Amino acid sequence: MKRKVRKKKSILGIDAGSVSISLVVIDSRLQVITDEYRFHYGEVRETLTEMIAQHVNLKEISAIAATESTPSFFTATKRYNNEVATIAAAKHDYPQLSGLLHVGAEKFSLAAFDEYGHYLTSRTNTACAAGTGSFLDQQAGRLGLEHTEQLSEMAETSTTQCPKIASRCAVFAKTDLIHAQQEGYQLNEISEGLCRGLAKNIVDTLFTITVRPGDIIFSGGVSRNNSVVRHIESLTGRQLQVAARGHLFGAYGAALCLTEELE
Repeated sequence: MKRKVRKKKSILGIDAGSVSISLVVIDSRLQVITDEYRFHYGEVRETLTEMIAQHVNLKEISAIAATESTPSFFTATKRYNNEVATIAAAKHDYPQLSGLLHVGAEKFSLAAFDEYGHYLTSRTNTACAAGTGSFLDQQAGRLGLEHTEQLSEMAETSTTQCPKIASRCAVFAKTDLIHAQQEGYQLNEISEGLCRGLAKNIVDTLFTITVRPGDIIFSGGVSRNNSVVRHIESLTGRQLQVAARGHLFGAYGAALCLTEELE
């Protein structure tokens, strides 16, 4: 009589932030078998519950990992620091990375690594949300756009000189937006100006540390904004490699960390 081989169960990773939620399910071989990313618009519990119901078979989950930003109402096997989780995901997918630039809704950071992948140092922004995804969300709303993805799409269509818009302060940005509109700049030109201003703030804040030559991986929701990517590359003279799963790195990295501990 043949013995039944028990199928190894999977790990669910969850990262819920101030704007979006990502979930990733990985199997015992560390392969991603399910992933989902959504904006929650303040309805974190409802959105997360819906995402799990639609995309996760909890009977096949052996443990749940979450980032520290994930609300406490969600029960997890273990929680991980968001930066630790993000770095774990980046190093797993890009073991030769020299730097990791992460720009999310509230935080942005740049970490440097040596030639062996060992962490060297990092810089992060202050508590102010200027230069983050939340900043772009706010400005997109002021322009009558539904979300930052629409702002990014508008910026990509701009072929003329864009207005200079401050990104270090939301109040100054609002004033600059009004002036740009009064001066006759089109919506796509203003969107491009916002993306350039955000990129400049990121570069001025983070690129004071030395990152050795090599791949700088770009992750976080803002990494999907092609205009911001282009301006950062222009301002730094460094090429960025946008991570394919960069918007999922928090959830993905948390799942990887827990899998390693349970082995």
